[in-house]
Amino acid sequence: MPQPLMNRLVHATTIWIVIPLILWTGWGWDDGKGFVAEPARAGLLLVWLGLCWYGALANTRTSNSSGKNEIRKHRQIFWVVLPALIAWFVYLPYADRHHIATTGSTGLRWLGVALFAVGYWLRIESIRAQGPQFSCAVAIQPQHRLATHGPYRWMRHPAYTGVIGTIAGLSLVFGNPVAAAVMTAFVWIWMETRIRDEEKLLLHEFGLEFSRYARQTRKLIPFVY
Repeated sequence: MPQPLMNRLVHATTIWIVIPLILWTGWGWDDGKGFVAEPARAGLLLVWLGLCWYGALANTRTSNSSGKNEIRKHRQIFWVVLPALIAWFVYLPYADRHHIATTGSTGLRWLGVALFAVGYWLRIESIRAQGPQFSCAVAIQPQHRLATHGPYRWMRHPAYTGVIGTIAGLSLVFGNPVAAAVMTAFVWIWMETRIRDEEKLLLHEFGLEFSRYARQTRKLIPFVY
């Protein structure tokens, strides 16, 4: 049963409040003003808040249900990947403040904000298109239907494209093209392992319907890949 809107907004805002706290931990608590002195970093926080609220309005909280048919190894992989993601998230502001492999390019930083916003929005729209059957697990849910509307009209795994976009965007917001390249490649490879197993499940569940859909779409980038 969906939560009331106010509860969803409070939940989203609470999560967002944690985000600057983690970033400032990497940046350093002695210079909070320095963090927001860069317009792109301040813009990131505002965009992130807006998208958190947008996700709450769209009622896009994800499920962790294992469904009726799950490939459970991906839960274990997630717990291996998570520490690397946390370390990267703290490292970005630290490296930015101490000028480690960073660039002062204002244009690159705002490009990062744009990539982050598009990636986050794409993930929200992907979850909304799937509805209650969207799960963080690699699984088929009871009464699962093949989603072919919303962003799924153009790509089979838009939620993963969104994750890749937010990772690349965040790295660029903090002026770190090296981190952007390394972490984007790392996360892309991780997403590919999930896609491989998800498509096996979808082919087994939907057969010809999925085969036809797969021929008409791309995996991650419309018309390209």
